[in-house]
Amino acid sequence: MRGNKRFLWIFLIIFLFFGAIFFQVVEYSKQSKRIIHEQRDYILHEHAETMKVNLLQRIEEQYNLLDAVAKYIMGLNEFSTNDIHDFMQYMDFYSCFDEFGIANVETGVVEFEQGNRIDVSGETFFKDPVHGMRSLGFFHNEVDGRTQLVLSIPLINRDGVVTSVLIGTLNHPLIVNSIYHNFYDKNSFLYVMDNGGNILSKGGEGNFLQDYSNIFTYLEANNIETGEIQHNIEKNEISIFSHNNGEEKRFMTYIPLGIHDWYLFCSTPDYVVSHCASEFELLGANIIFKIILLCGAACVILYAFIARATLSIKKEHERFKLAEEVAGMISFEGDYGKDILVVNDNYYKQFGREPSFQTISDFKKPHPYILEEDREAFQKMGLNLIAGKETGSIEYRTLCKDGSIQWHQFVYRVWHDRGGAPIKCYGMIVPIDQQMKEILKLQMQVEKDSLTGALNRMTFENSVNLCFDEPELANKRHAMMILDLDNFKQINDGYGHALGDHALVTTTEIIKASVRSSDYVGRLGGDEFVVFLKNVSEEQATKKAAEICEALEKAELKSDEAVVTCSIGIACYPKDGIRFNQLYEAADKALYKVKGSGKNSYSMAD
Repeated sequence: MRGNKRFLWIFLIIFLFFGAIFFQVVEYSKQSKRIIHEQRDYILHEHAETMKVNLLQRIEEQYNLLDAVAKYIMGLNEFSTNDIHDFMQYMDFYSCFDEFGIANVETGVVEFEQGNRIDVSGETFFKDPVHGMRSLGFFHNEVDGRTQLVLSIPLINRDGVVTSVLIGTLNHPLIVNSIYHNFYDKNSFLYVMDNGGNILSKGGEGNFLQDYSNIFTYLEANNIETGEIQHNIEKNEISIFSHNNGEEKRFMTYIPLGIHDWYLFCSTPDYVVSHCASEFELLGANIIFKIILLCGAACVILYAFIARATLSIKKEHERFKLAEEVAGMISFEGDYGKDILVVNDNYYKQFGREPSFQTISDFKKPHPYILEEDREAFQKMGLNLIAGKETGSIEYRTLCKDGSIQWHQFVYRVWHDRGGAPIKCYGMIVPIDQQMKEILKLQMQVEKDSLTGALNRMTFENSVNLCFDEPELANKRHAMMILDLDNFKQINDGYGHALGDHALVTTTEIIKASVRSSDYVGRLGGDEFVVFLKNVSEEQATKKAAEICEALEKAELKSDEAVVTCSIGIACYPKDGIRFNQLYEAADKALYKVKGSGKNSYSMAD
């Protein structure tokens, strides 16, 4: 039972341990995916912010460059676009401009370096500089069909009058390449769009939006819901989403530029982003591997522990079985639900027969091989076992197959369920014959007269007084007889102690044969004996005294000079006393009355 409980606890611990590990691995996997997604979005967000800052810085640099051009040409008495071209040759490595143009403030016509003349009088990037402000805008060049980012500043003379407007068109691919960094590659694309999704500027050939002028048109054509994207744009918020472009997965990031209602829109292939998350995934895989390795080590340790515990239990069981066989112990196990009792083979080896109790309920029946004097006590213990009393034990005598009588001890223990109902019982039947014989021998030495086997004075007195304390006996009538041998001194002195001892032993046997086993027979000393008769009347007591006198006379314990007879004094409970000493005094007086009137008779106390 203890071993089963131990394994139950072990397997429960194992189940909980691996359940916790499994839960942690699943939870870690979920957390890892979430963190990887957050890490990816964070990377895209940070790089979009960086490119926005870089773009604004680049535009500011181009404004500064345009200011330098303005100062240069305003220092000339007369100037043309050729003068600008000559000046920019020295600053080309700073410049992202495609070409420059000077617009007439009166007509609004701009003349570019290539000689193209275009009317821009309706454009904001012309109107703002006319009023003395620099401007940034997009211009659709009808000559070559391109939409270009345009920077413009006023040219102001020494009198503070705007004489013309200096315009520079920016090279979009050149700007994009200058603000990219090592996070992106050639398959990443950068666009400027307005809050309506219209692409204001895109660079180069071969990009995946080449055939589209509006981002939302492209997304809707690819079955991508644009409602949330448009909502975020209206709220001027940065956002990130992904979509599959054929077999390629791309991440889209859009961020407000803070200029007009423009947005910087970035399109990046998945592999560019995934290599940043791969290190984290590798770290996660490494941790999971370590957890699995730890679980494996735990399995080995638990297996070793279980194997060791199993071996230990097995050895313990073998030692117990061996001890049972050597000691002759009989073990049994009972099941209350099935009402069965299983007894080991030692029962047959010891008694040469099958046990008479095959079920737990068999204990309510009298056991045929238990001595009659012990059956009642054994059956009482059996009823306690049937009722499920937690523990019990009893010593009893058993009649063996060879006719011998041996002492055994029956010990049991009952296990109950949570409701208190008995479920199992376990126990042993242990041979204690040698021990009981030693105990009885010691008990006889303490309680009985060593010569005759009758109770000694102290034991007899205690036994009698205990009877008076028992409720069942205290209200009944009893009798106590004091018996003294007549002429014993002549035999003992004339023929020696051997014949005297023989007379004492014979007298004891005659008295025991004359009374019941429940009565007490004692030797007070010398040739004086005492008998306590339970539950008798005065007539029954006198009749029993007459029987003893007659039996002793017939025994013919005699010598050439004398015959051993006896004189008896009788006292009755409760008439003559209620304790041993009171009855003794009364019986002793009656005895001496008999001695004084001729001996070999009996007398009742007055």
